[in-house]
Amino acid sequence: MMKQWLWGSLLGLTILLPEALLSEVLPEALLPEGLLSGTVALAQAEVNPEPEDAYTRAMNLGYTYANQFDYQTALLNFQRALVERPEDVYAINAISNMEYYIERNRVAAIQAEVDALQARLSLAAQTKDWVCVTATVDELIPYAEGLERERLTGYRSQLTGVLDSRTDIEFWSTVCKPDEPLL
Repeated sequence: MMKQWLWGSLLGLTILLPEALLSEVLPEALLPEGLLSGTVALAQAEVNPEPEDAYTRAMNLGYTYANQFDYQTALLNFQRALVERPEDVYAINAISNMEYYIERNRVAAIQAEVDALQARLSLAAQTKDWVCVTATVDELIPYAEGLERERLTGYRSQLTGVLDSRTDIEFWSTVCKPDEPLL
């Protein structure tokens, strides 16, 4: 059993401090009366902290990890909580939220990579670095769908002709340098 003190001030602020913490922080001469000018002990309560069950522990860990943006670990803990309490609406909603955040971050990472590739493609095309353009188009094709994929595939075919004709060869490898890896 642990005792806690509820302290109040003239400003109406209150704080609940465990007795053990008070004795560490303040000299015994100040306890329990006269803590600070205008501060009084309002009440003393005995608290029996209940041990957390597996469900509560898993949910609390899940929320902690979610607040740290570690959605994968949070998801694992919420799934553990659901095992402890099948059909629990809070665990189900938390799992759904984590899956959404994980997917959102995955899509954002892919979009950032595509944006970087498109910027490199534009720069390479402007400088007539056809080797870099070809390599970048090859990297973009797997991300493209539908008409965009067809457009890139057609562009890639045209680039093969440009490479074979060695057009603007003096500009090649200026954007995608041979000693620097592509994205």
